[in-house]
Amino acid sequence: MDRSLPDPELTKVALFLAGSSALLNIYSTQPILGEITARFGGEPVLGTWTITATTGAVALTAPLAGSISDHLGQKRLIVPALAGTVLATLLCACAWSWASLLVFRFLQGIFIPFVFAVTIAYIANECTSAAAPRLNAIYVSGSVFGGFLGRFLSGWAADRCGWRCAFLALAGYSLLASLLVARWLPAEQRFRPVPFALNLPRHFRNGRLLATCLVGGCILFVQVAAFTFGALELAGAPHRLDSKALGSVSAVFLVGVVVTPLAGRAIAVHGRIATFAAAWGLASLGLLLCLVPVTAALVGGLALCSTGIFSAQACASGCAAEAAEGARSGAVGLYLGCYYLSGSLGAVLPAPCYQRWGWTGCLVLLLGVLLLGLGSAVAGWRR
Repeated sequence: MDRSLPDPELTKVALFLAGSSALLNIYSTQPILGEITARFGGEPVLGTWTITATTGAVALTAPLAGSISDHLGQKRLIVPALAGTVLATLLCACAWSWASLLVFRFLQGIFIPFVFAVTIAYIANECTSAAAPRLNAIYVSGSVFGGFLGRFLSGWAADRCGWRCAFLALAGYSLLASLLVARWLPAEQRFRPVPFALNLPRHFRNGRLLATCLVGGCILFVQVAAFTFGALELAGAPHRLDSKALGSVSAVFLVGVVVTPLAGRAIAVHGRIATFAAAWGLASLGLLLCLVPVTAALVGGLALCSTGIFSAQACASGCAAEAAEGARSGAVGLYLGCYYLSGSLGAVLPAPCYQRWGWTGCLVLLLGVLLLGLGSAVAGWRR
């Protein structure tokens, strides 16, 4: 742990909470796609646009968020952004039409990069190079927990009192987390402002950063597609899980909460490429297990896949900050823009494949994306 921070233990908690808040809302509609589309009309597959609206906004905003942070600071943006997600989530609970819900989901996505991108850059700036991988892994572990909690709270609350209550429950957690982060996250000490600029020409000449962006895109494409269409598969025959059960499936993310911090240690011992390859292999094994047409096998496969994916994310997100040649927040913002743009595509592009060839066809597509990500990491991260 970096002892240069005022209170290292509370800082770890604050980073964990920031990570959980960043991922809490993005995929929270996965367990309630059927309820939302039933309320406003349409097929369940149409509900995937509630995910695409949020991830698309993140992809558009992330490069700008990073550049604003490089100019203005980090904690002073993280805390207001957390408060903004609370407001946007409350607005989702008040949606009166399909279009209004998509607008409010888009608004959620605008605030998220000011938490996600800026916190990763905060870790890179404020911590020593030895401590940064472990703290980054704790932050990613928090995002894993947020991914679980968002889906679980959503499914649990919707099962009891409807889909609007799902957003109210999410807003309650976000409010609590924002208050604790404001109190426990130390103000930046090593931040040095740079003139406001997107710095894209500089970043586009950085081959290692571009490779990392492609790897990150593959990571989220697989994660979003696996759980979005996996939820549709589990809701249909022969599994027929309801929204509460689908929300509980996200408990598989809790394995990642435990495993992801270990990835930070493995990077220090075995190197980034070796750790990434092991994580990628675990994700591939999980997708292959999902081919077995049994509910327990499908859920277990998603658990293995998510564990590998989040461990890989610990490798890639830290590399984005390290690969930057100055303007770290902007570099992380570019990474997250590619990351969430691919996540947006992961929610909709596999739909024709799923409708034509079913779950098996979707899994074959995802295995191909995994191969692309592994090749990009090996080629781009070798010095």
